[in-house]
Amino acid sequence: MKEYKIQDLLQIFSNPEVKGDTSKTLSGIAGLSEAKPSDLSFLGNKKYAHEVEKSQAGAILLPRAYKGGVSENTTAIFVDDPSIELAKICALIEAVLWQKPKAGIHPSAVIDPSAKIAKTAIIGPNVVVSANAKIGEGARIQANNYIGVSAVIGDDAWIMPNAVIMDYCEVGKRSRVQPGAVIGSDGYGYAYQDGKHIRIPQVGKVVLEDDVDIGANTTIDRARFDKTVVGEGTKIDNLVQIAHNVRIGKGCLIVSQTGISGSTKLGNFCILGGQVGVVGHIELGDGAKVGAQSGINHDLKPNEYVRGTPAYPFMTAHKLDILKEKLPDLFKRLQEVEKTIGIEKKTFSK
Repeated sequence: MKEYKIQDLLQIFSNPEVKGDTSKTLSGIAGLSEAKPSDLSFLGNKKYAHEVEKSQAGAILLPRAYKGGVSENTTAIFVDDPSIELAKICALIEAVLWQKPKAGIHPSAVIDPSAKIAKTAIIGPNVVVSANAKIGEGARIQANNYIGVSAVIGDDAWIMPNAVIMDYCEVGKRSRVQPGAVIGSDGYGYAYQDGKHIRIPQVGKVVLEDDVDIGANTTIDRARFDKTVVGEGTKIDNLVQIAHNVRIGKGCLIVSQTGISGSTKLGNFCILGGQVGVVGHIELGDGAKVGAQSGINHDLKPNEYVRGTPAYPFMTAHKLDILKEKLPDLFKRLQEVEKTIGIEKKTFSK
């Protein structure tokens, strides 16, 4: 982080309320317990509120509802959402650390003559842009990427190194595809005939709408026909598998190692925790939430919150977990009852 005076940072924040010295200079960002007097810190999760008073940070971003104190030499900055305000600072740092190269095409890139590349686009080393592909204004295609036949990369999209955008697939404006991701791999489709699995050609495509983020080494399969869709503003973590003909709505959050089987539909603003498995041909309603390591084998209603395998409503799953802990004692008590009433056959072992 370059040096910033607190009084200058205040110009970035939305309606901050300040208690303390604003003339100090900050040069780093750190967690509450690790922060030094030259650091900016923040309280983004209330479970860490007990660390605020002991923190040695030069300044701390705090929610307006915070009622505790701060260290004597710490400047308190009260805002609506500390995480959002911190993101503004991180955006400034990101712009310095990862400066956008000048527009142009690297000499080692292989560009088909029929491809259309905007003058403000950036094409990095060893990139392949195939026939009839379109690269939008300000798009950044970093090293070793493959852009397939008739693929479309929207304005200001960012395709990071070693990613693959297969034939006919589309990446929306301002979308980001992290290293190693594959957009448009074949859908997993086979038919069994005469003792063999016969491959079913997958002739559709993948469409990432605007402002979509795709994590590293995530794979999204092209549709068997028509399209696999990831809706506007959806954020997908690393190592996620999305199968053919899946439709994901707007603003969804899908966490690492989740797998979604073919032709399943997610509504808007769904959340899937890490390592969730979703069977094919079901529908999750708008706002549905699924806890980590859950298995979903049925439709979910809008705003339903489930977890477990098989998945139950969240509170039901919580009660079942409590009951499971009591099962050994219950079995022992049952054995005592059997002895009391003269049942000689042991149904349960110790």
